[in-house]
Amino acid sequence: MSTPSQISIRSNDLTAQLSKPSNPLAYAYASLEPAILLFMMVFYGLVPAVREQFGSKAAGLIGLINPFRWGRLILGHGLSALLGQAAQMNQGIKRALLSLARGRVLEVGAGSGENVKFYEPDEIERLFCLEPFDTLRVKLEANLIRSRLHSKATIIPAGLTPDRSSLTAASITASSIDTIVLVQVLCSIPNPRSHLEYLQSLLKPGGQILLYEHVGSKDSVARTVQRIWNPVWTRCAGGCEIVRDSAEWLEELGGWEKVEVQYPVAENSASLYPHVVARFVKSAT
Repeated sequence: MSTPSQISIRSNDLTAQLSKPSNPLAYAYASLEPAILLFMMVFYGLVPAVREQFGSKAAGLIGLINPFRWGRLILGHGLSALLGQAAQMNQGIKRALLSLARGRVLEVGAGSGENVKFYEPDEIERLFCLEPFDTLRVKLEANLIRSRLHSKATIIPAGLTPDRSSLTAASITASSIDTIVLVQVLCSIPNPRSHLEYLQSLLKPGGQILLYEHVGSKDSVARTVQRIWNPVWTRCAGGCEIVRDSAEWLEELGGWEKVEVQYPVAENSASLYPHVVARFVKSAT
């Protein structure tokens, strides 16, 4: 049997270095990406939000006129739809990464469960899904059933916060987890760097973190445009930031026996949402 340090992410959709944009127009298109995605989020989220508002007796008059409830519902449904589309577009990459999950697995920000179909059920001993949004948890449970993982899964209705009680109650403690999955979640967690050392401490020796995140660009032009868009995007997209260097922060922790970092072939350095696909294996000693 291969040890975690001997396994690698293998996909023809990944490369060791992002390509340069083919022409200056790539920067112009990339600068419009946040506006396009925000429009799509509202487009996909509005109708389900209306149905839920007027189809639920629990909403009441206060709920119907509460702008924060409307915003939460539109964001929840719209984000779920966008993540579903992204999962379809990046199936090969996610399958190559998430099929490496083994043993006791903690997925932080499991969302609507678009990732669970990429796990190998026979390799999963226990799956802990951390997800704070109730609208996403309903779809998460349905996807767990379809993926034959429901009997092995525990859904924890919480986010990653300084209060660790929800995880402790689920027997998630130091050196108790074989695999931690971070897929497009570190972008929206408040003060993510403060949680990374804690997540590393949850891993058993030889355990792994599987990471798929959009990060801050290394291209100076794209990084500048990211910084311009970031305040607007963060406010409209539930706290998501587009200038975080998540993979670098994890690597800077040290204590890793192996670090793999790759990038999608289909992306280039002009993108405002460049993705990193990475695997960090904790030292056995």
